[in-house]
Amino acid sequence: MFTLLTPSALLALLGLLVPLAIHLWNRRPGRTVQVGSVRWLAASANRRLRSLKLEQLLLLLLRAAVVAVLAVALAGPAWQRPAPPARGQVLVSPELLTSAALPNVRPLVDSLRRRGYEVSRLEKGLPSISAEEWTALVANPAASDSISYSTESSFLWARAAQAAQRFADRPVHLLTPAKLADLQGTRPNLPPNLTWQLIPTPDSGAWVQAAGLNGANKVRLLIGRSDEEKTTFQAVTVARPTTAGTLPVPGLPALRYETRANNQAAVHLVSDSVATPVQAPMRLRVYYTPDQAEDARYLAAALRAASSGLLVPPVITVSATAPSPSDSLTWVFWLSKAPMPAAWKLRVAEGLNWWQQAAGTGAAVAASFGPVGAETLIPILRRDTAAILPPAAAIWTDGSGQPVLSGRAEGRGQVYTLHTRLNPTWSGLPDSPELPALLLGLLQPPIPTPALARNDQRVVAPSQVQAAIQRSSNSAKKVPQKAVRPAPDTFTDLRAWAVLFAALLFGLERLLARQRPISSPLSPA
Repeated sequence: MFTLLTPSALLALLGLLVPLAIHLWNRRPGRTVQVGSVRWLAASANRRLRSLKLEQLLLLLLRAAVVAVLAVALAGPAWQRPAPPARGQVLVSPELLTSAALPNVRPLVDSLRRRGYEVSRLEKGLPSISAEEWTALVANPAASDSISYSTESSFLWARAAQAAQRFADRPVHLLTPAKLADLQGTRPNLPPNLTWQLIPTPDSGAWVQAAGLNGANKVRLLIGRSDEEKTTFQAVTVARPTTAGTLPVPGLPALRYETRANNQAAVHLVSDSVATPVQAPMRLRVYYTPDQAEDARYLAAALRAASSGLLVPPVITVSATAPSPSDSLTWVFWLSKAPMPAAWKLRVAEGLNWWQQAAGTGAAVAASFGPVGAETLIPILRRDTAAILPPAAAIWTDGSGQPVLSGRAEGRGQVYTLHTRLNPTWSGLPDSPELPALLLGLLQPPIPTPALARNDQRVVAPSQVQAAIQRSSNSAKKVPQKAVRPAPDTFTDLRAWAVLFAALLFGLERLLARQRPISSPLSPA
């Protein structure tokens, strides 16, 4: 659309009076004509007066056009292109795009598309989904249990807030699963332009959370089950097959047992391609010198109590004979004043866990500590005087913030240092009922978070999402917010073209002016 940036400059069009005045008043001088009698002069003069009119009309029009075009150039001619209307956005989470529940939302998405909404993925960059891609996704959604779980998927609060902020000038419709595990972090204040619809996904039923060998002929499985309200776990023991095959578990879909590279066994549901490795039992070795035999007795008792909380009981060996670095061990509890032998450092880097306690006489202190929920605090009577060197970090701390147990990573293993001793003259740890639970926290293998999050089907209450949007709307009434401006129109400046056109017209005017006759023919007397 053609427009003028400075319409008031059109007053320059008054300059059109200049060429008109020039043409009316620029009379050419007449010639002297010899006549025989003056009686013809009156009639000739009357004829010249009656023929008074604009001459060289084309030249007049060219000069007027030059003035008019220059006046328009001063007014700032421009071609205005209106900004495209802000289209609504439908943002679908990647988890829903790969879920069997995707066809259930197709009617809603298709209806919004017909109303002009654009469909995009609720992920980094918010890439759009074409009509062809959307049709293909709905026709063949990937199974929800075959996707790789990403930690970014669990922060829908932040993703929703970013999407609403980016499209603050248009309506936004979010479609995500209703899984509680996806709503991690702090609930934000969401703007009123956001509509968030939670889509229930099919229950996972059951899955294998962990697996371990329980003896030579049995496999211990930790079976997880989840529904909209809760997630539970159950440990079951089944016979170990001699070769790859199925594992019959009552009340559970068929399980498949496989042997892979390096004799590493794995088990998974036949309908689930994600396999859970079968772990061998942990092997714990408690080595002590005669001066710490009492400490070893307390530690062995606490380890046996802690093993009841593990899926597969570990193999615990207590001996006054030093272990060999070639032994297949998971933990070494080194109850000796001697430092770690150099041969063991390589084993720690390969994944061994090393435990050692205070050496020397230590210093008397009056401190106490206890885990969260402990009924009574554990007194600390003596502490070693050695300083903690980085990168060691405190794991257990007393009431004054001093470390009771510290740990540092060395390669794939860990080195733990107890800054007191498991001896009644050093601390209350030997007699504390909290010691097995404290040790279990160290022995317990980390729970595979992706497997748990992928199968956790507990749903969030829709009122939580609606409360976030409503609270944002109410707060907007109390705190003035800057209004969102629509996208501006785009303008293409045409002044240069107007000046160029005026120059072209001026050149034509000069060419025509040179061809103008010097005088006009007179009528014969």
